[in-house]
Parts: sequence; C-alpha cells; structure tokens
Amino acid sequence: MLRITLSSLLLAASLSAGLPALARGESKAVEADFKGKTITMILGTRPGGRRDRIARTIAKHLAANLPGKPTVLVQNIPGGKGIPAQLKFSKSRPDGSVVGVVVSSDMEAPYFGAPGATYKPREYEWIGSVRTGKQRNVLFTTRKSGFENIDDLRSREVALGAQGVGHRSYLYGRLMAEVLGLKVRWVLGYSTPEMYLAMEKGEIDGRVNDSASFKRDRPDWIEKQQVVAHVAMTLPDNLPPIPDPLFAKTPALITFTDKEVHKNLIRKMNATSRLGGSVALPPGTPEPIRAAFEKALVTAGKDPSFKKDWEKFVGIRPYAGVAGSADVWEAVKIYTDWKPEIMSEFKRLGHQAPK
Repeated sequence: MLRITLSSLLLAASLSAGLPALARGESKAVEADFKGKTITMILGTRPGGRRDRIARTIAKHLAANLPGKPTVLVQNIPGGKGIPAQLKFSKSRPDGSVVGVVVSSDMEAPYFGAPGATYKPREYEWIGSVRTGKQRNVLFTTRKSGFENIDDLRSREVALGAQGVGHRSYLYGRLMAEVLGLKVRWVLGYSTPEMYLAMEKGEIDGRVNDSASFKRDRPDWIEKQQVVAHVAMTLPDNLPPIPDPLFAKTPALITFTDKEVHKNLIRKMNATSRLGGSVALPPGTPEPIRAAFEKALVTAGKDPSFKKDWEKFVGIRPYAGVAGSADVWEAVKIYTDWKPEIMSEFKRLGHQAPK
C-alpha cells in the first residue's frame, strides 16, 4: 500500500471532533507519498497507436508531478474490445499502484451486454482527462466530386469511405447521413492512408474525419481548398477550434434535427471530447490518493512542456488543456446513460452494415 502522510492523525482528529470526512477535491489536507513506487498505467490497445501515445505522454508527466516522483510504466493489454484491460484495471488494488486510461468505447461494453464486461465505469475514481479537443469530426468531400453544399449532397448518391462497421468514423457518417437525409454508398475496409488515396483517385467522394487530423495529414488539400467541409459533429457553442477559413462556417449537425434520439447521440459524441484521454483509479481508491493524482494531472496540463509533447507525440493540435475530475464525471454520466431507444439507434447506425 502507498503511504499516506499524516492521514492517521488527521482521521483521528476529524473523528474525535465530529468533522465531516474529506470532501472530493480537498487535496491539500492530506498528500499521498509515492516516493520509490512504481505505478502501472493499464491501457487496452497495442503500442504505437494514438491511444498508446496519449497514455505514454500522460504517464511521463504524471511521474514528474506526483509527490515523490514515482516511476509510471504503461502496460498494454490489447484485444477483446478493451474488456480484458478494463477487467484487470477495475479489480486492481485501490492503493494508487495502478491507474488506467479509459476511453468512451471502453465504457460501452457493460451497458451493451458484452460477454465478460462486468466492470462498472461509474464506480471508477476519476482523476481527469486531457481533452482531445471539441468534437471536430467533419464530413468532407473532394471539390472534384462536385458536392459544393448540403443541397448537392442531398441531390444524388455520395460515396463515403470508412474503416469498417463499428468504427467511430462510420458511426459519425451514418448519423450525419441519417440527419441530413443523404443517399450514401458506403465503401468500407480502408486504412486512413488508403482512404486519402481513394479520395484522390475518385473511388470515393469523401469521408468523416477529425478536422485537426485532416489538416495535419493533408495540409495541401486544406490550403488549396480541394475539399468541402459540409457539417461538423459538434455543438453550436463549440464549433471546430481549427484556425482555418475552411472550418469557419461549418454548421453543427445538431441544428439539422428535431429528433431527440439524434440530439442525444450527438451530445454523447461531444461528451467523448472530454473522455479521449481520461484517467481513473480503481473503485475504492482513497480520496487523498485520487486527489493527488488529479492535482498532478492538472499541474502537468499547465506546463508548456506537456503541451509541446502532446502536440508533437500525440499529434492533436491545438492542445485543448486538461479537464478536472468534476468535468470528466459529468461526461461519464452523459455517456453511460443508455436509454433503450438511444441504445437501439446507436447500434443500428454504428454496428449494423449498411443496406
């Protein structure tokens, strides 16, 4: 167990005086001591991908900002749609020796009846999250495809590419097509580089992609206005924070629908902007330990060196800062509130092959 300095004395004093227990966020009263400790950060993906880069960047700066400057090592447990990683994390000792990076897709399995997904994300002790940016996923088409606006998209069939059924880009595209009333011919099975090549060759007219990633991967297309940004999976007060004229007037998808089921899904997708780099401790972790982790993450998030590493190694620009535990907890509640009709529509759009 990690040692909590002064905790016994403070607990005894509070009990004898009839004082309330330490409230969430009151991290100054007691500090956890991590000196000489090794902390394992569990992640449900293979090394090398963006989620792995997120975890390793966070691990580096947590280690530098936790009291005692412990060693933080990333343990990759890929496969099983993240369930094996979440099971190991959720059953780990609640002493601060294990921390987890949890993304929105990890939270779905228990609510969708996935075999073995017995963990409960609402019982996790949430630390905070490095924001992956506002929901900047945009429906793009190439200029040469001839779709200059949404009316053009509605007038004829549009060929859109995606990695596959179940991928987030596919879900976003299906939802956009549903809301806008588009006739889509889906072409699936591409990797991201292959999709760009397919757009160049005219095999597909466009795709849904994060606008910041798009700008990073194909800046020439942005600079030469070779693509049209039709609609963004964002809320009206959170338009894509990308400093480029191409995105300045991109409308928000939610403004095109009156259906509450679609509005709910759009809000859920926007909640994921706070869950892309979320960090948690196992259920039952004492508050002083959780508070020390939150303080370390928030402190790291204000350090220019973290911003530099985030934009360089993770590749998400612009850096959107760190959300505290309260903000992440609100996003968790939104994302894990799966009413039957919402779940049914989510499964239909995101996990069923197009007809």
